[in-house]
Amino acid sequence: MSTSAGTERRTLGIRLLTPEGPVFDGVAQMVIVPSVAGEVGILARHAPFIAQLRVGDVRIHQPDGTIVVYATTEGYMSVDDDHLLVLVEQAELAEEIDRPRAETALADAEQILSDTALEETTRLTAEKAKARAENRMRVADRGV
Repeated sequence: MSTSAGTERRTLGIRLLTPEGPVFDGVAQMVIVPSVAGEVGILARHAPFIAQLRVGDVRIHQPDGTIVVYATTEGYMSVDDDHLLVLVEQAELAEEIDRPRAETALADAEQILSDTALEETTRLTAEKAKARAENRMRVADRGV
């Protein structure tokens, strides 16, 4: 817990994890996550909560006023006792996104999707790749 200008400002712990390991492990004043039902803002003292996440971005508002943004894929989040756990397939720091690589991935996915005789699994995989590439480009372009 930290204080600012005499006003008590509570923080919560956050862990952002991928199958490769922790991407972020620290504290925040607020975290915004992309749930399938819409964006959810999590503050300290939030009621216990579990949500499924969609492709989008996780915005971590740190106690020093900076905002750290990650482009994320599908996953889950849970909050309990001032601790937020975000589990996603992939997370990439906004300023580290390689936009030309994302553009290439988008073009590749669109090329695959242009084939009208695709097998269902191939189509679904290409649609996911397209959504992820579009999200990475959106997050990289938006900045904070």
